[in-house]
Amino acid sequence: MKSQSLLLLLLGGALLKISAFSTDFTNYVKPGFRPLLIAAGAVLVILAVATLIKERRMSVLTARQARQARLAHARLAEDAHLARLTGREPATPVQACSPGHEHGKDGRVAWLLTAPVAAILLIAPPALGSYAAQQAQPAPPPPPPSVVDAQAVKPLNSYRVNVLSLAEFADRAWYEPSRSLAGKTVRLTGFVLPSPDEGEWYIARMRISCCAADALTMKVIVRGAPAPATDTWVRVTGTWIPRKGRPSDTYVPAVTASDVHPVSPPVEPYE
Repeated sequence: MKSQSLLLLLLGGALLKISAFSTDFTNYVKPGFRPLLIAAGAVLVILAVATLIKERRMSVLTARQARQARLAHARLAEDAHLARLTGREPATPVQACSPGHEHGKDGRVAWLLTAPVAAILLIAPPALGSYAAQQAQPAPPPPPPSVVDAQAVKPLNSYRVNVLSLAEFADRAWYEPSRSLAGKTVRLTGFVLPSPDEGEWYIARMRISCCAADALTMKVIVRGAPAPATDTWVRVTGTWIPRKGRPSDTYVPAVTASDVHPVSPPVEPYE
């Protein structure tokens, strides 16, 4: 039981470390899960501490019972010895001291669960990057906007840089009938992903619904600027390259870059 309590304590501590005391949890789940992670970590820590206190009390009680049993056995042995010397029957027959119950192996298999805990505490795996983006499925085309959606689209400014997410940029590039991206300067943030075609590369970002396990790749082709190192987070400023005709299912929006600036990885790496 002690090993199980320590394992609960490690699990709870790991959850609190990445959620309550840092933002590392955003490498694995959406930010909205933070309260649930903190609550789960606190419950595990409280449960582990309560179990350890109970085990401590039980061990003290067991030690006291063991001392009382040894004292009783000594008294019975002394009475039996006196009975043999005086030729009488002992008042209480001496019985062999029953051995304590032998416990099985104390949850050795459970300690295998410490491997992911150790990875979080010692290594802290980063957010998904280029390798995962190349392995993951590309995000499907956004659904066609409804009339209400089209009216709610925020107009872009022609005289300043428009900061867009990759998802918003893709929505406008795919289906917006007014082609509001045409001639507008936009700014996108993501990590660098190599392209098999010469003279271009991708700025990419992973899109998740719940956690990193369901991640899809959002990417935009960048032309007109040399490719930085793979996995470098960059801010790309440029203009949309209008598509020709209706987009196919494999259409990837593209921009002509006027500026590529390296940036630090954001606190929330996923869209």
